[in-house]
Amino acid sequence: MSNINLLPWRDAKQKREKAQFGMLFGVCLAVTASLGFAVDWFVNQQVSQQRGLNQRLVQEMVKLDAQLGEIRLIKDKRKGLLERMALIERLQQRRNLPVRLFNQLPLLVPNGVYLNTLALKSDAIDVNGKAEAYGRVASMMRRIDGSGWLGASRISTIFASDVAPVALSQFSMMFQVIKSPADAAGGKS
Repeated sequence: MSNINLLPWRDAKQKREKAQFGMLFGVCLAVTASLGFAVDWFVNQQVSQQRGLNQRLVQEMVKLDAQLGEIRLIKDKRKGLLERMALIERLQQRRNLPVRLFNQLPLLVPNGVYLNTLALKSDAIDVNGKAEAYGRVASMMRRIDGSGWLGASRISTIFASDVAPVALSQFSMMFQVIKSPADAAGGKS
């Protein structure tokens, strides 16, 4: 049995196994490389798709920013219009104030009180005049405070003047328009 030589068979088997290993290694290398290229291609596709979405988002954001700018302009215009409307409404409510004041003066001013000047500034009314007695000025103040739309009357100055033939006291007073004449008229009817 010593004459059997197994070396060439083993060498052939080793060569075959090496060839199979090399082929298997090459196939694995090829599969791995193709898999790597496929993954790289897929990732590049995803990145380019995401870039496209990002670009679209940026474009939409620019459009929305433009719309927000328009909305701000519209809000500013609206605010201006509301301010103008409020001003017009205040003017509309106050336009009859002097007429109503002059219509009410005969009821508010008692006999023996004489008005020299009457100045209307915003909601404040400044009155200068003469009175026969201090009580008549007090009566006028009570009538003003009880009118419903005028109030907060206060005397600034009052002093007796020694002018003959009738001694009249000079006074200066102020009062406020508490309610607009339209509100006061609406409340009375």
